Amino acid sequence: MLRIALILALLTAGGALVVSQFVVKDKVVELNDTLNTTTQNLNTTTEAKNKAEADAKVSKAAAEAATKELADTKTARDEAVGELDKQRTRAEGLQTELTKVTKDRNEARQEVARWQALGVQPEQVKVLQSDLRKAGEEREEVVLLNKGLNKQLTQALDQLAKYEQDKEKVVEMPGLKGSIVATSGQWNFVVLDVGENGGAKPGGIVMVRRGDKLIGKARIVTVEPSRSIANLIGEWSQGNVAVAAGDSVLY
Repeated sequence: MLRIALILALLTAGGALVVSQFVVKDKVVELNDTLNTTTQNLNTTTEAKNKAEADAKVSKAAAEAATKELADTKTARDEAVGELDKQRTRAEGLQTELTKVTKDRNEARQEVARWQALGVQPEQVKVLQSDLRKAGEEREEVVLLNKGLNKQLTQALDQLAKYEQDKEKVVEMPGLKGSIVATSGQWNFVVLDVGENGGAKPGGIVMVRRGDKLIGKARIVTVEPSRSIANLIGEWSQGNVAVAAGDSVLY
């Protein structure tokens, strides 16, 4: 009986083992299929992830390139705008200069036309302008000279009475030589280019000569270091011969 019981137990265990193997095998197959599916899904997901990352890198690089290109474009635009402003400013300056040159040219043409209407050739204009400036300068010099002469005349007239009281007094001026540089027919006086440094003295009488001819005498009334003023002595005048600048004087 015991043997039979053991055999039955072994048979029961073996049957259970066989049944469990069939059950486990199915489960293993199912799990293996699930693992394969999961693995495939994982691989697919990994590939998709890698592709997405690659696409992201490409997109990022493209975005960075686009950003750089945009920045370069903005810089180029700013430089172009700056250059345009420079050219506009230059153009405005050239236009202003052209307007001025055109105005000067028109005025010059008008000036030439006026001179031609007067019968003056263009090459003569500069000569006339130079003569005009020279005449203006000489006129200014004459005005200044007249102012100085008027001042000296006033002084001379103040002293005239004093010297008139002693006309016969001889004032020695040995070696004095000079010439007349200006005359005043209205006031009857002359300006000599010799003064105290040349031996001129107040009250001294000089002879006025033209070449070898005596044409008059003058009494010195005012003396400065390098020039003096003298009154012409009426009784020594020679008819219609008028004393003039350039005549020589000597003691």
